[in-house]
Amino acid sequence: MPEDGPGLQWITASSEIRSIRKSGKLYRAGLVFVWVLGGADEAGKPPAVAVVTGRGFSGAVTRNLAKRRVRGSLFEKRELLEPGSRYLIEGRAGVEEADYQLLVTEIESILSRARNCVKKRKPGRGEE
Repeated sequence: MPEDGPGLQWITASSEIRSIRKSGKLYRAGLVFVWVLGGADEAGKPPAVAVVTGRGFSGAVTRNLAKRRVRGSLFEKRELLEPGSRYLIEGRAGVEEADYQLLVTEIESILSRARNCVKKRKPGRGEE
């Protein structure tokens, strides 16, 4: 796993990954699924990201290749990540064989779609 760099934090705890999968909003694409859990109250923090793979891979080598390719494409488009939000990106079977530029384009489209759909939480009654 790459080290946390400026402007990006990695999620490794399985409990947090399950929490994002349960509570986050799902965005689907052909090669990846992205769950986004907005953190309007944590706007000063960098975005947190977890990259996982599903069960459709033949072995550990192809699973790890898929995760590396998804992380690489995410690094190219990290400016689309909202500060304070948590992202779970799941690489689907076939992502390890797909054209890399197609993967980057898909990551860009799904992150921009998620960014446009994230609604900032409005303060409720008694909150300011």
